[in-house]
Amino acid sequence: MSLLLLIDGYNITQPIPTRSPNPRWLEKIRGVLLRDLAKFLDEETRQRTCVVFDAANPPKDRPDSYDHQGIQVRFAVGYPTADDLLEELIREHHTPKKLMVVSSDHRVQIAASRRNAVFRDSEPWMDALTDGKVLLADGIVSPAGGRVEGQEAGGTQSSEQGRAGKPRIGDPDEVADWMREFGYDPE
Repeated sequence: MSLLLLIDGYNITQPIPTRSPNPRWLEKIRGVLLRDLAKFLDEETRQRTCVVFDAANPPKDRPDSYDHQGIQVRFAVGYPTADDLLEELIREHHTPKKLMVVSSDHRVQIAASRRNAVFRDSEPWMDALTDGKVLLADGIVSPAGGRVEGQEAGGTQSSEQGRAGKPRIGDPDEVADWMREFGYDPE
């Protein structure tokens, strides 16, 4: 069974707060996203969903890939970034016109567009989901699996339609902290 939903995990959790003194803060952010996806996606859609997270090393208590209530969760171990893994998954998809890629990252959107996959910016997609509308490549369905009448989700969406004022990290020390968090040497 091929994927219906491919989600850029940390991209959809934006805005991410500044680094927390709690060493498990990223785990908590992942948990909130996965909880919401499990809550709002029907069983069939969960079985055909993959969420990809950046990670130089997966959490010590988890492998680099696992199942969360039917949702495939993957860490981009062995890849420079999650974008590289996302691009590979898009490239390998057998029926990309049926694939909804959820990411505000232009690189990922371009990869989806090249394969004629549908993409949506993260924030509007998640807003629709929490409003009870699951945006898929072939339309909009309710969490119970029924089609929402008169609404289509197909086509692509430019990132200009997404979050206009996405926060940026301006403090060099904070950037260095983030780089270390994801396994990169900021020096």
